[in-house]
Amino acid sequence: MSSCLHVMGLGPSGLEQLTLGNYRRICKAKKIFARTAKHPCVQELMTEGICVESFDQIYATEPSFEEVYESITEQLRKELIKCSEVIYVVPGHPMVAEKTVQLICEKLAPDYEVVIHPAMSFVDEIFRVLKFDPIEGVLIRNNDALKDVGLTGKEWLIIPQVYDKLMASEVKLDLMSAYPDDAWVYITKALGTAGEQVDKLPLFEMDHGTFDHLTTIVLPPNSNVISFSKLINVMTILRSEQGCAWDREQTHDTLRPCLIEESYEVLDAIENKDMYNLCEELGDLLLQVVFHTQLASEEREFDIQDVLQGVVQKLIRRHPHVFGEEKVETADDVILTWDRIKQEEKTSGSDELPFFNDPVGLPALMWASSTQGRVAKVGFDWSDIDGPWGKVEEELLELKCALSDGIGIREELGDLMFSIVNLSRFLKLDAEEVLRDTIHKFQGRFLKMVELSRKDGLDLEHLTLANMDVFWEKAKSQEKSGKLM
Repeated sequence: MSSCLHVMGLGPSGLEQLTLGNYRRICKAKKIFARTAKHPCVQELMTEGICVESFDQIYATEPSFEEVYESITEQLRKELIKCSEVIYVVPGHPMVAEKTVQLICEKLAPDYEVVIHPAMSFVDEIFRVLKFDPIEGVLIRNNDALKDVGLTGKEWLIIPQVYDKLMASEVKLDLMSAYPDDAWVYITKALGTAGEQVDKLPLFEMDHGTFDHLTTIVLPPNSNVISFSKLINVMTILRSEQGCAWDREQTHDTLRPCLIEESYEVLDAIENKDMYNLCEELGDLLLQVVFHTQLASEEREFDIQDVLQGVVQKLIRRHPHVFGEEKVETADDVILTWDRIKQEEKTSGSDELPFFNDPVGLPALMWASSTQGRVAKVGFDWSDIDGPWGKVEEELLELKCALSDGIGIREELGDLMFSIVNLSRFLKLDAEEVLRDTIHKFQGRFLKMVELSRKDGLDLEHLTLANMDVFWEKAKSQEKSGKLM
């Protein structure tokens, strides 16, 4: 028969909050083990003559809390090998904010009998002191788990064991990324004891007080917390009868120009390497996503959860080398895997898709490049760069003939442009970006040409083309010497 480990909660304060059953078991034991002796109940038990061995010394020798908890678990394993029954006590309730108990259940329970004895939790005292019902919503998070939790402000937020000012400062900074700087915060200490204390402070002053291992930070619900759900709520209000007349009039079709405009403004910020503006423009683009989703939600077609579920599942499904067992070696292999899975998804349970299935709204240069890349995947491509280069020369000659004959000019010009895009693809250059760079270069030279002519007291509009060309060459020369901008 295996040894038995009794894990008991001490409650949030002194003996008066220790359950009668736990007190009787402790009194019968020859010795009990405590995660820490720095707890009112442990001190009172020791005063009554109970033999308590704490693990406080481990905190001083191990470099991290994780290693402290691992070491405590292994010490308990050694005791279970020696004794048929071991008692381990922890503050509060054993299953609330107790990492060692989680490790015990994970690592010791498979080999030994583990019995959890419940107790009053520190959160029970918070409900009493702050007088709120947990049915309103409660979120309990460790001090180091606030950044990625997605705080919404819809529920009470409880952060236990904020034991020093440095930790309080780190918690404050994490909270200020979502909560308003002046949001109210409760600093609770030693609840349930004669020295219990509750201070109400604005968030920006939260770390000005004193802290110990019995300190818990509590924030009430706050409608001004910045979160994704807040954005959804704002959009819902704007579309409501109490909202905005313009927003209520919009449809998927009327918002199309806005979506295109915001997309190009994002691209413009990226091109200008303007990170401040990029932040704003990404917000505007996100608004378009939320706006279209709100319209669909009102028609019961899909909602934001459907959108999020779709993209999360797609990312996981199309990255089997990350979230599955598939192996890939290079970025090119990743693209092949992505395309293969995408094709499987599109054809699953339906007729085979058309060979060319790009959105018809793509810019022409991108559409041309995508079309060429699609046929290249099935082998319809040149073997080296001589092929596309020769095609450009061929199409140029055909355009010259069309100009001479006055027939087929539009078609031949299109063929030439298509062949240049293919050459760009072979050079591993994006034709759209290449052309945009050239436009920027031309505009820069032209503006410099205007500047140089004005310095000579000349009005560019009244110059001959030959004189303009002189200033153009000067601007070009200064550009190459690094003086254009």
